[in-house]
Amino acid sequence: MSRLSLNYTGIGSIPFADDNAPSKAVDFVFENFKEIPFWPQLPHFAREEDMVLQFSEAMAGLTIQDGKIFFDTDSETFYEKLEELFFDFEEIMASDNLLDVEEQLDKYKIQAPYSNAIGLFLNKLKDFDTPYVKGSITGAFTFSTSVNDNQGKSAFYDETLREVIVKTLILKALWQIKEFNKISPNATPIIFMDEPSVSQIGSCAFLTVKNEEVVEMLATISNAIKKFNAISGIHCCGKTDWEIAMNADVNVINFDAYSYMQSVSLFAPRVKKYIEDGNYLAFGIVPTLDADALNKLDIENLKLTFENAVEFLVKKGISKDLILKQSFVTPSCGCGSLTIDEAIKALSLTRDLSVSLRGVL
Repeated sequence: MSRLSLNYTGIGSIPFADDNAPSKAVDFVFENFKEIPFWPQLPHFAREEDMVLQFSEAMAGLTIQDGKIFFDTDSETFYEKLEELFFDFEEIMASDNLLDVEEQLDKYKIQAPYSNAIGLFLNKLKDFDTPYVKGSITGAFTFSTSVNDNQGKSAFYDETLREVIVKTLILKALWQIKEFNKISPNATPIIFMDEPSVSQIGSCAFLTVKNEEVVEMLATISNAIKKFNAISGIHCCGKTDWEIAMNADVNVINFDAYSYMQSVSLFAPRVKKYIEDGNYLAFGIVPTLDADALNKLDIENLKLTFENAVEFLVKKGISKDLILKQSFVTPSCGCGSLTIDEAIKALSLTRDLSVSLRGVL
């Protein structure tokens, strides 16, 4: 993973919305993110590209009715689909090569209208020799706390539904790895779990959630990703208990280094061990949730912002050389809430910062 050092990638969402949005977004990614391209998510182009809906296809019991998404456990087909999921999962996870179970895995593929860009992305990936290629899934905790059963209870609190979510999201991740490996066999796949809701653990909404339960969900997915020689990561753009992420056995922790670097530095001893063990920090240093801050940035003050963020950890006794070696850069979050011009600026600054930092290293 040495080529990750001070490299750069994106988080996912881009605000392109016109009829040509999928091709425009894919072209932009390959023009600007050649070393770690990522397939773009387009929530303004299609409702199905909402971060929960996007990974809902083929999930046992999941129903959309009158604009509401929920698990219908009373459905006549629920247990039939459940049995099929469990059988597919066991067969896929028992395999050493995802191509050997391609037929089963393709049941859980990501396709239009749930992603209108991924097909174009995979087709264009054929023309590039990249060291890495990045995919993503919605994290299991965020997904399970965003969807209820047909009685209005959060899916997180139902063990069966929680297992359905974890297994289906694993298969969505493995399908991406399989496709990346087929098209770009020399590239190492990276799969991020997008987990914004992890930052709410401990709040009134999640007082009864135990950290160990969340860690188990995340670690189960991470270990499945790593079993097939891919890099697992977690993206959380809020202030959180970073022990959860570090205990989840992920290779990469991606955080909002622009707004929450001080909160990460509170876990410095654990962070030190985490990166000493060969894991990576992905500094989300370009603000995408604060348009005013973004509009004031240029490459020079962004470099200073990054240096100040690193200094938070250096002051806690972590070697600067080690931090730089075990870090790369991203925007703080997706760009879906920005205007197109702002999104292009955020992604361009991410690229320019990486190029500048690697020139210094």
